[in-house]
Amino acid sequence: MAFSGKEIRIEDGGKQIKDLAYAGLDDLERLYIPDSVREIGNYAFMNCYALREIRMPERVDRIGVGLFQNCWQLRSVRMPEGTETLGTDMFENCHALAEIWLPLSLKEAARTSLSGCRSLKAIHISPKQIDILPPSARYTAVLTFMEENAAATPPAEDAALIERYIRERQKSFLDLAINRKSTEAVRYMVSRGLADEEALREYLNKSAASGRVEITALLLDSLKDTGVSDVLSEDPFQ
Repeated sequence: MAFSGKEIRIEDGGKQIKDLAYAGLDDLERLYIPDSVREIGNYAFMNCYALREIRMPERVDRIGVGLFQNCWQLRSVRMPEGTETLGTDMFENCHALAEIWLPLSLKEAARTSLSGCRSLKAIHISPKQIDILPPSARYTAVLTFMEENAAATPPAEDAALIERYIRERQKSFLDLAINRKSTEAVRYMVSRGLADEEALREYLNKSAASGRVEITALLLDSLKDTGVSDVLSEDPFQ
């Protein structure tokens, strides 16, 4: 292991990180794990309060629970293939975590695996795996999919799975997309026929009447070139 100030680079060739191996290193900011590591133990990085950046191996055979618990400054993580479970408290209280990539090998996620991740804006996961996630995280994963595919044609099977969620909860997803100020997500819903004109008109009228110019502008921009002519036929500010 090479240790320099606030950075640790684990030497290539090691195959295991033991339970609690780096727990409590509260000054550690960057940690690099080589691809030779195939097993990461329970709570290995717990209470690394300053940890901002971690490079995980490409693949693992086993990964423990509570891995990043209380890593308050961690911003993004790409979980390795071979990860089958997001265990109990895996990312609990990772307040700064904004983005996470989850592998195709994932089979389950504990209800507390993402608890306290109040900054989480993007969860990259196959639509086939959305049901694995805790209920609150599913909304974030669906929004991420919409934002990534707003200007593309997603695979039909993936789109069908995502759109099942959206159709069942149209208002909830439109609320989330608008409050998140995501033009891409609103555009996806409109272009795929997942937000009806009545709901869009209601949002436009309410936002204009309440003086929410930013939201009104977002909606109008999202609806450009989508064919939703009726919604745009009247000036919402009149």
